[in-house]
Amino acid sequence: MKGIELSGLAFGYGERLLFDGFNLEVAAGEFLGVIGPNGAGKSTLLKLAAGLLRPARGSVCILERELRTIGRAEAARTIGVVLQENPFAFDYTVEDVVMMGRNPYLGRFQSPGKQDRKVVEGALEFVDALFLCDERINGISAGERQRVVLARALAQEPKILLLDEATSHLDIAHQQMIARILVELNRQGRTVVLLSHDLNLAALYCSRILLLDKGRAAACDVPERVITCELIRAVYGVEPIVMQHPETGRPQVLLRKG
Repeated sequence: MKGIELSGLAFGYGERLLFDGFNLEVAAGEFLGVIGPNGAGKSTLLKLAAGLLRPARGSVCILERELRTIGRAEAARTIGVVLQENPFAFDYTVEDVVMMGRNPYLGRFQSPGKQDRKVVEGALEFVDALFLCDERINGISAGERQRVVLARALAQEPKILLLDEATSHLDIAHQQMIARILVELNRQGRTVVLLSHDLNLAALYCSRILLLDKGRAAACDVPERVITCELIRAVYGVEPIVMQHPETGRPQVLLRKG
């Protein structure tokens, strides 16, 4: 089954088209990494796939249904989104923020029940943030906030997770922790799409990588065929050193000095 299918997608800002006839298929249960330089269209692509932006032309299908035909509550139960920037106008508690992920399961005036609280507690525990439960969201660090926002997405119990720089603001230990969480969620059957500037992290954990360059797919294949000197040089304009990870054999990128 196809988890996500983008067909003939066109989208732009003003008169400039960023995507024009763009196609992408992500299999259900796949872990896809999306890399590319600033301005390549990574965040825009994620927002189109999530229904946060509407394409000028083309279609977005989720689990083989057109996204525009799916109601908002059902879409929220299907797709969890973690954006790079997550401002909060009100200083909610962490628990309240994660409980927002249960809104698609609640009626308009329905209060959360025992099962909702259990899901929220489990999501916070899953991202090592249960100790933050009573803290105010605007009083914790940027890295802690990122984990809380991921917990909110997990509380939706989605089949598909779309993440924009989910490991930004995190120290190396928590980067690894979040990556391993995503791998485990993927093993449980969830489709995961991770946008990242960290080529090495994407190469280590993703089963396939899409390399975007100015709204087009420069490559979309297994890491060994995307993280190459030739492609990195052509798209990023740098002269890299590509080596094999000593444990996994996956490609890893180093920059030359000077």
